[in-house]
Amino acid sequence: MATWEDLDSESGCEKEEVEDEANVDVGLVAPVTSEAEPDSNFEDENEICLRAKENHKSWYLDSGCSRHMTGEKSMFLTLAMKEGGNVKFGGNQCGKIIDTGTIGNASISINNVWLVDGLKHNLLSISQFCDNGYDVLFDKTSCTVVNKNDNSIVFKEKRMDNVYKINFSKLVDQKVICLLSLNDKKGVWHKRLGHANWRLISKLSKLQLVKGLPDIDYHSDALCGACQKEKIVKTSFKAKDIVSTSRPLELLHIDLFGPVTTESLYGSKYGLVIVDDYNRWTWVKFLRSKDCAYDVFSSFCTQIQSEKEMKILKVRSDHGGEFENEPFESFCEKHGIFHEFSSPRTPQQNGVVERKNRTLQEMARTMIHENNLAKHFWAEAVNIACYIQNRIYVRPILEKTAYELFKGRRPNISYFHQFGCICYILNTKLYLRKFDAKAQRGIFLGYSERSKAYRVYNSETLCVEESMHVKFGS
Repeated sequence: MATWEDLDSESGCEKEEVEDEANVDVGLVAPVTSEAEPDSNFEDENEICLRAKENHKSWYLDSGCSRHMTGEKSMFLTLAMKEGGNVKFGGNQCGKIIDTGTIGNASISINNVWLVDGLKHNLLSISQFCDNGYDVLFDKTSCTVVNKNDNSIVFKEKRMDNVYKINFSKLVDQKVICLLSLNDKKGVWHKRLGHANWRLISKLSKLQLVKGLPDIDYHSDALCGACQKEKIVKTSFKAKDIVSTSRPLELLHIDLFGPVTTESLYGSKYGLVIVDDYNRWTWVKFLRSKDCAYDVFSSFCTQIQSEKEMKILKVRSDHGGEFENEPFESFCEKHGIFHEFSSPRTPQQNGVVERKNRTLQEMARTMIHENNLAKHFWAEAVNIACYIQNRIYVRPILEKTAYELFKGRRPNISYFHQFGCICYILNTKLYLRKFDAKAQRGIFLGYSERSKAYRVYNSETLCVEESMHVKFGS
């Protein structure tokens, strides 16, 4: 630490004991003895100190000083009486703390500065800066004070010989608003303007669109508690630009939708949707209740792994009780399947299957209402929607249909027909007399999963049939 000129014996305290050690703070800690013989370095330091004495506006940045302090009363803008306390200097000298206040001018202010009797230098405490949320960085040529909140430079001053000091007049010339309260001033105007967002306030200031707004940088990363309570929104989730998996069945997304108010033709009220992450191939299984989810999923896993001769590595779901239970976890453990969960109340993290749920339901709803069909056909509509999407959905990035990625060949859609259209089914079940009708009227519902056939609702028998012998009007 640099040594300043010797302190006058008159500025020291009388030889009296300090009653309260907690009230004693350290000022200068490197005394200069009269026995030390001056050398060239000492003369240089004395020269620096003399210059500091002539310019009372210079402040030394002192890491050995516990608080900002000065002995110059005229430098204070405001003063408040402080009860008791002494500051100990080098050479066991001490000074009484008289008052505490704010120093500076209209542009620059430093709070909590002590007025110490007999102190002949203006000292800025590095530790007090750090306690107030600033970083103080020293290098060979300068000292920089940085605001931790927004990493902005509060001020930067050059090293002068062997000491670091600042001069208020220079900071005014640089139009630096120092040590106070840059964030406080920003916060005041943020509140005055009704907690408007920082970008708007910054734009008003930068383009000078209003009068009376101080010309400071209003960009801030500091959190406003009131704004966070009333304006906070969910984190945005950006779309991926890569394919996270490298093969089918590496990751399956699963979700359940329902209950649907109207039961399906077979009494189902829920739909279990399963989506392969790699190719986006989708399966829909219809359930009477949530309790059936485990049985249906375990059977599906056994069947699909056998079909593809591949192992399911991971499954991702939400925290629904149909997925987060003992049987489900035991099944995953037994078969070496890692079960991932999305964060609570964050469906975006399971967005693949959530979006698939939406598109399936929207397509099914559209087809039902277009043809004025009864709502109990919803499961059949969802089923054909899934069938169609597997063949026309193009996997982003890979630019191939889900069918081609899953089956290895391009899909043929020439046999597609409109859901809900009128059709006629050849009657091959009942014994027909000579002049009986050979066909029965029906409603087209979709395509069979197990055979090359159409699924048709027979309007006469009131049941769903699968047949290839169907004639369509369109």
